[in-house]
Amino acid sequence: MNLFRRWGNALDCQQFLITAFWNGGSSFDTWLNIGSTKIAQILLTIPFSYAQAGLPSAIAFQVLHLLMGWWGVYIINILYLTYQKKQNPPLQHNQKRNTQLHEVLGGLLGKWWSVATLVSMVPYLFTVCVIQLTACSNIVFEMNDQLPKRTWTVIFGALFSLSIIMPSAQNYRAWSFLGVIATVYTSCYLGVSDVQMSLAPRGYIGYFSALSNFLAVGTEMIPVELMDAMWKPEDFKTPWFYGIIYVCMVSMPASMTVNVVFGDQTLSHPSALKLFPKSKFRDIAIVMLLLHQFVVFGILSWPLYMFCEKFFKVQDSPSFTRRSLLRVPVFLAIWLAALAFPFLQVSAPTGIFGAWSIYIIPCIAYIVIFWEKALSGVPQPAFPKLSWETTFSINLSIIIWMAAMSGLALWVSIAAYIRQGEQVGIFTKCYMCK
Repeated sequence: MNLFRRWGNALDCQQFLITAFWNGGSSFDTWLNIGSTKIAQILLTIPFSYAQAGLPSAIAFQVLHLLMGWWGVYIINILYLTYQKKQNPPLQHNQKRNTQLHEVLGGLLGKWWSVATLVSMVPYLFTVCVIQLTACSNIVFEMNDQLPKRTWTVIFGALFSLSIIMPSAQNYRAWSFLGVIATVYTSCYLGVSDVQMSLAPRGYIGYFSALSNFLAVGTEMIPVELMDAMWKPEDFKTPWFYGIIYVCMVSMPASMTVNVVFGDQTLSHPSALKLFPKSKFRDIAIVMLLLHQFVVFGILSWPLYMFCEKFFKVQDSPSFTRRSLLRVPVFLAIWLAALAFPFLQVSAPTGIFGAWSIYIIPCIAYIVIFWEKALSGVPQPAFPKLSWETTFSINLSIIIWMAAMSGLALWVSIAAYIRQGEQVGIFTKCYMCK
């Protein structure tokens, strides 16, 4: 009898560990995922963007894009909750769901809205995943340059293939916790490090490239997937708000400190780690960031896997092996692109695709859906204390601003990629190693 009691206690302990470290759907779990995915290796490039744009301008635009990101994702949250209620029967919190943004907009406004969202979201997530993989080779090369970056990309690609077997965003609780610790440590390391420093912007291309990078800081790449993983999706606005506070705390003080300490040297070092001498503390920061990249890649690649599963209509298959096999070609495509194009930067896909999928399309959708109701005097679900005219004006301003940012990002990216492609080529053995 004692044996069975001990066995039962062991099973309870196992269930507790699974619940504590595996199945996470609380607001705190969502905050962990937001904190892990919003900052990533951008923490190392923000000081460079600060130097490009000039400190006063950089701070102003980072705050502006964070506020726009808060508004845009809250709009998406309202659309998601409206979609939930429209389902017949309405989706319950305890149901297994794998809802995505293109399904929300398609369910509310029709097929072509779903297609438009897919056209912007799929290349956005794909290129960002490619960048996460190449970022690992750039980061680890600072600690060990005995292997070329292309070889490191092969090694980390093999490790990141584990993302194929992760069921959903709920299963990153423990990993996301490590990701938050990693960014906090790196931020502190960058922030505790008489030079000449200019506060003025540095050229048009550098200035607009920096603005695109700040746009990436304010953008949540998979808002609906994180909402859908929550037990109470209507509470998403709370972890999202604290996620923005977290991003400000880990990015702005460290970036300002690096610019003050190193001054104009920052302009010649796109990665802030190169400014610091080799030490055990820098090596710890590198290892932490590599762990963090594993988390970011897993969370951001999962929606791509879901796109593939839904395209072949196996997302509800009881065979996880069958679903996993369909994920393999998606991962291999990301891996191959990372080897071929190591010079991709996160500011480009965010400015070109992210501006449309996270800001422009959802804001237009909100106006289209609630226009007639608002004119009829029905209170709008978002920001009930604001008048419809105010909400409409804010949405329209964001649409115009993001459309302009998208065009500028396209111009800057094409100019940069053509130049880098001619100088470096594809499948280069070691990009920017000298």
